[in-house]
Amino acid sequence: MRELFFKGTPQLETERLILRKLKLQDADDIFEYAADKEVTRYLTWETHKSVEDARKFINFILDKYKKDEAGEWGIVLKETGKLIGSIGMPWHDKKNKRAEIGFVLSRKYWGQGIMPEAVNRVLQFAFAEMGLNRIECCHALHNEKSGRVMQKVGMSFEGIAREKILAKNKFWDVKQYAILRSDWERLRKTPSFTCYN
Repeated sequence: MRELFFKGTPQLETERLILRKLKLQDADDIFEYAADKEVTRYLTWETHKSVEDARKFINFILDKYKKDEAGEWGIVLKETGKLIGSIGMPWHDKKNKRAEIGFVLSRKYWGQGIMPEAVNRVLQFAFAEMGLNRIECCHALHNEKSGRVMQKVGMSFEGIAREKILAKNKFWDVKQYAILRSDWERLRKTPSFTCYN
């Protein structure tokens, strides 16, 4: 039996969050934030126009779960049980033990430290359980809020990748960040660093 790269996308937890597989019942919650143009402004996918767009996305991910091709988690607030965003690894390179992480969060929850909490937990899974060596992340040049999340979890800025992404009918320059397993292990031993288990 082949080893599952994403380990079947297990449920992960932090102090405030449950990271779990998406399900069709999440369509309304996803549509709520994915229909917000401010949320999707710097994302590579189009703003959702109807709840059917959310269903199509969920079905796309459900198909990937079956083949263990999706490390994609819904971000659920423990306090309310509401799904408020998602986080995943849309791109990976098994041979070189690396992956790229991406995330989205409802605007109502920006600025509360939720996304660094979720990213840290996924980094722990990537390095400790998946055995990856490098996690990359990038953001559109003007999306500095996303860059701050990357900085808070210990990622290093590596430069600007010119016209790296073709999305919404244009090429985007992006700021490239990454963290190595050795960086992560060193940060975990730093008392001032917040690691979410």
